[in-house]
Amino acid sequence: MKHRILCINPWIYDFAAYDYFSKPVGLLYIASFLRERGIEVDFIDCLDKWHPELLRRQRRSKPKMRKYGTGHFHREVVPTPECIDFIPRHYARYGLPEDIFIAELKRLPKPDAILTTSFMTYWYMGPKRVVEICREFFPGVPIIMGGIYATLMPDHAGSVIKPDYLITGPGEYKISELLSDIVDMPELIQDFPTNIDDFPYPAFDLLRKNDYLVVMASRGCPFRCTFCATYKIDNNFTQRQPDKVVEEILTQAAKLNVPDVAFYDDALLMQADKRVKPILREILQSGRKFRFHTPNGIHGRYIDEELAELMHQTNFRTIRISLESVAKERMRDIHNKITPGDFTRAVNNLTRAGYQPKDIETYIIMGLPNQPIEEVIDTILYASELGARVRLSVFSPIPGTKDYDRAIENGYFPADADPLLTNKTIVPLSPTKEGYQCFHTIAHYAHQLNEGVRNGASILTPKEFRYKVLSISNQISSFVASN
Repeated sequence: MKHRILCINPWIYDFAAYDYFSKPVGLLYIASFLRERGIEVDFIDCLDKWHPELLRRQRRSKPKMRKYGTGHFHREVVPTPECIDFIPRHYARYGLPEDIFIAELKRLPKPDAILTTSFMTYWYMGPKRVVEICREFFPGVPIIMGGIYATLMPDHAGSVIKPDYLITGPGEYKISELLSDIVDMPELIQDFPTNIDDFPYPAFDLLRKNDYLVVMASRGCPFRCTFCATYKIDNNFTQRQPDKVVEEILTQAAKLNVPDVAFYDDALLMQADKRVKPILREILQSGRKFRFHTPNGIHGRYIDEELAELMHQTNFRTIRISLESVAKERMRDIHNKITPGDFTRAVNNLTRAGYQPKDIETYIIMGLPNQPIEEVIDTILYASELGARVRLSVFSPIPGTKDYDRAIENGYFPADADPLLTNKTIVPLSPTKEGYQCFHTIAHYAHQLNEGVRNGASILTPKEFRYKVLSISNQISSFVASN
């Protein structure tokens, strides 16, 4: 009799959540490898938008979708945890209703082990509920948890989630080693792959339906930004061979019958001449048509004229460049990975290749410890005046990063704060309704600038934008000081 494991992609508990090329790639890599080694794998996706019972209740034949296969998750309002109940928004569980999840558990045979992943540290309520329900239905079955939250906050995860086993960092070998003991299968770790290209492709076939393909041409990141924890999750920056990436794209996209491909890389353009350029040339030579997306943001300093041409020829539709800030001190703090000049050249190269400036988006960070509002304003206006659209990336204090420590040192929250307080939706460094209103106002006016860029007509002038944002910021600061 074959051994069997159950893999679970947990719910999201948050004020907002959206399927923007969101797939549990790490869990699917592990599932694929274990299946290749002879283990039966069952899979429950709590974020499944295509579940037939969910669609029946929604009275739909298919989920409500937006461009490129993205769309909304099913949402059910739940009580807001006390520590964040000052936020004037509804807290919700995103994904399948609990009774559908329970029905899925009931139809499955008892597994030898249950494996669940975890994502943002402030989403820990999802895996917590998964573990609670699984203990009720499969008492005695060992539960293993890995993922981002488990890696960054192992002590909190161990005491709050209480899985039987906690996996930190890249999980393929650690989980295989653990399962080899649990199910007595030493062959799970024999001749274990030492190269990322030697692993089977992620098991996307375990998902009910795929609206797009997610690909990783590399793992990790060579940069050490003060607000980012990628290197804590995987401290090795590893790049795949270009021909292997192309093979995966061509094979998987055909198998899943999808035209959209999202790169999950944190440093997709590193060593572009040896990596991403050969990938795009081979895609062109294949004659296959795709729509490519970079939701994680790319490093603009590497977008030279040749790369911009290749991106346009291979049909990159979602181009998000990480600008973060134009302030000199901030740029030094994040290791000068991009300068305003680099960003300008990237935009110019992309527009010469055939893009409109409005096709280009940029990530700008907001809410860092002691970050002045003027810095955010200057960065927004710099990008907007080049014709690029702005995407505000609200800082979330991530355990283990320099800015997390700075936030604690500056008294924004205690060292033992509930991870829910690091939720970027609530702007954690301004944990008041007034602080929320200030950042919400910036986002509102930035949206108006974007609408002007999109429509080719200015809704706000730079001077008006600066005045409106600073005015509301000063009003809020005065209110807080007087109370």
